[in-house]
Amino acid sequence: MTFPELPTLEQLTTAQRRGDELADALADAVHEDPAVRGEFARALREGSEAAQHPAVRAFVAEQERLAAAGDPDLVAAGARATFTAPLAVHVFDVGAGALISSYRPPGPAAVLTGTGRLVHGTQHRLTETARWLSAASLPGGLARGAEGWVMTAWVRLGHAVARRAVQRAEGRGVVVPISQMDSVRTWLDFTVVAPRSAHRLGFEVTDAEYAQFLTYWRFLGGLLGVEPALIAGAVDRRSAADLLRRVDALTGPPSEDSRILTEAGIEALAGGLRDLVRVPLGPGRIAARTVARHLQGPDLGRALGLGDPAPQDRLVPLLAVAHRTGLSVLRRSDRVWNAVVELNIWTNRRFLRESAGLVA
Repeated sequence: MTFPELPTLEQLTTAQRRGDELADALADAVHEDPAVRGEFARALREGSEAAQHPAVRAFVAEQERLAAAGDPDLVAAGARATFTAPLAVHVFDVGAGALISSYRPPGPAAVLTGTGRLVHGTQHRLTETARWLSAASLPGGLARGAEGWVMTAWVRLGHAVARRAVQRAEGRGVVVPISQMDSVRTWLDFTVVAPRSAHRLGFEVTDAEYAQFLTYWRFLGGLLGVEPALIAGAVDRRSAADLLRRVDALTGPPSEDSRILTEAGIEALAGGLRDLVRVPLGPGRIAARTVARHLQGPDLGRALGLGDPAPQDRLVPLLAVAHRTGLSVLRRSDRVWNAVVELNIWTNRRFLRESAGLVA
């Protein structure tokens, strides 16, 4: 079987000059008339044909087209690998792993600190991210009109609103803020860094589970406005890791903005541990920082302001061995393992219901 090729360094460099045309047009319309947001929300509920504004109609029609083109079995299954670990584990693999990693690039970090979106109200923003990730990953979550599909449309618009705000403030340069290159990097944080972090914590997925996960996330990436050609070649562990290496080769070192965001992120992760598993904030901060150091590695950890390795860091790999041993026992029986996954799916659905008021 022949797979699509990965983008070259030159193609990724060029991707730094492109945004998301449909989303940018809608963001401009929202800036000109805030009432367009209401029309957008209505169109997501009722369909693109209900929209009067051409930017709303074009954007929602594209989201509908992408949803209709998706494999029905894939959409019905959801991102199944996500549910091989309990929800609380994602505070660490997604939070201390993927999200902290996403603060590395100095350009996007400057955008986030400049808008205040992840410095002030960090807990609120990360709760929104967790809710979106759950909704978008659940079985059926990306079907047209489903909660994950609707949230994904808002996430895509949110990126465009931030991009246009920076461009209005700083002018239109050659390098676009929150560019297609940045979108690929974020996609890789969720599809490579998060699963790799889960593996380091003892929550591994099989090659088949990971391949299905990547297929699902290529579909999700399209709904987020990522150009399909940039991620089409990421089909397995090797190719996805290769794409991450190429993106990293074009990524600058962490900046002071990166460290500000990392500190805010640690505080938010401690809040997540408090809310999910009732860990007090003080111990939660220590746990979040300890796991983040382990997942990011000593050099990157220092660059992000996580501090030097500490004695308690040795506990993380020991706990990973225990997790790995326990999961290997559960996986011996398909019936038991399916029950574990279904329980985790149910827990995510409950989280969505119970956390709805926190982001209203």
